[in-house]
Amino acid sequence: MSMIHRLPSSETVGLKDDFNGPICYTPDGNPLVGPAPGLRNMWLAEGFSFGITAAGGTGHYLAQLMTEGEAEIDMASLDPKRYGNWMTTEYAARKNEECYNHVFILHHPDEERADCRPLRTAPAYDRQIGMGAQMGQVNGWERPNYYGPKDAPEGFDHDSRSFRRGAWWPFAVEEAKAVRNTVGVIDASAFTKHLLRGPGATAFLDHFTCNKLPNVGRINLTYALTDHGTTRTEYTIVRLAQDEYYLISAGAWTAYDYDFLKKSAEDFIAAGGAHIDIHDITTQWGVYALAGPNARALLKDIVKDSDPETVLGNKRFPWLSYRDIELGMCPVRAVRVAYTGELGWELHYPIEFGRYLWDLLWSVGEKHGLKGVGARAQNWLRQEKSYRAFGNELGRDATPLEAALDRFVDLSKDFNGKARMLETGIRSKCVTVLIDGPEDTDPWGKEALLVNGTKVGRLTSGGYSVAFGKQIGMGYVRPDLAEAGTKLKVKILRQEWDVVVVEDSPFDPSNARIRVDG
Repeated sequence: MSMIHRLPSSETVGLKDDFNGPICYTPDGNPLVGPAPGLRNMWLAEGFSFGITAAGGTGHYLAQLMTEGEAEIDMASLDPKRYGNWMTTEYAARKNEECYNHVFILHHPDEERADCRPLRTAPAYDRQIGMGAQMGQVNGWERPNYYGPKDAPEGFDHDSRSFRRGAWWPFAVEEAKAVRNTVGVIDASAFTKHLLRGPGATAFLDHFTCNKLPNVGRINLTYALTDHGTTRTEYTIVRLAQDEYYLISAGAWTAYDYDFLKKSAEDFIAAGGAHIDIHDITTQWGVYALAGPNARALLKDIVKDSDPETVLGNKRFPWLSYRDIELGMCPVRAVRVAYTGELGWELHYPIEFGRYLWDLLWSVGEKHGLKGVGARAQNWLRQEKSYRAFGNELGRDATPLEAALDRFVDLSKDFNGKARMLETGIRSKCVTVLIDGPEDTDPWGKEALLVNGTKVGRLTSGGYSVAFGKQIGMGYVRPDLAEAGTKLKVKILRQEWDVVVVEDSPFDPSNARIRVDG
């Protein structure tokens, strides 16, 4: 073997095996490192496309996971539970081949790989394709990234990739403007959804998460922490009954969240807690997020109620609450919350009603200025409100206090990870920044933040703000640099650009638009 010539000592080390077979790529090219799903005390370290080159780092961090429960860096991107039980042999084999083809080519931040798609599709998928939706993929689900022209002009390429603004950019701008000025609809069916109920449900969730639990009929944003006090999962908790909860979390992490919930509940019961039922109902419920100043007016046209003028008002349906309503012939679990920071509702519907409800929304949508909105515009809008995203601002290497989420942490109660969170203190702080950047490029996240040429932090998200007409980002900096008005630099396209730290929720900081009555 050529290895003997490179490392002569390998010729005399003893028995050797030489394998010539398929390279063990995973569908996304990252290895599987960490605890095995569904099992305890079984650890995986496999799927390494470059073999021994990753051995030192893998051994170091896997040992930390085994002995300390968490590694010193966030290992979620390598977690074996990032795939679900929808994974099949053919899917894995075909994506293996695709990964091999992508090893030595240039990659761009807006890259979407085509093999094995479409696979998991929400009910309105064909309708959205017919409207010009250009799809991305998350956890096998197809979801619109943006809506482009159905009949693209000559020379227009939806699949063009660049480190600068792609062909999709002006369409995302118009979608973001629609949410701010009229109303937009986002297919969020990929959201992870769990039903948790039983006599032990309330006591379990109260210790499992760091915020107060909502009252029946209300919702709350909260976090489940690791034993080290960092953020393991973000949940929107909808309290359906005294001991029945509907949990909504990130769509990319369904199996990851289920495994954590199940094992934590088993520990709770083993310690003497009452029984809990946990069900992954992600594929049973679809979600349309309707948001914008005209959202209430649109819903009034289709809601079935003895008084449609008041059913959606603040008195009967306040912000951060849920109601079971009927839209046309579709039963809907409506949640008054919007990830875009506008008046809005998440419309959770039984999955078989998805096409009907989509058509119903559009049957009255035109007069209200309804526009289909994709994930890229939504990502920009949530940054204008400083809404943290799991996998970006939130993860296993920062505590909720470092993420500046103090208002969602109830220090008056005991919860998992509390002591370690307080012991950790504030090593860095999450901030929102506005950027005077290049005319044709936006940040995506991971860009270095600098002071006098020295790195003091990094962006975790980035994009364009239609409200401020410039680039926007979120990230972590040293605590002494987290005050509003602090001037920094960000490195984009090998140049430094001016950055200013702004107050959280620079757009509509009082939430007046979200709470508006009507």
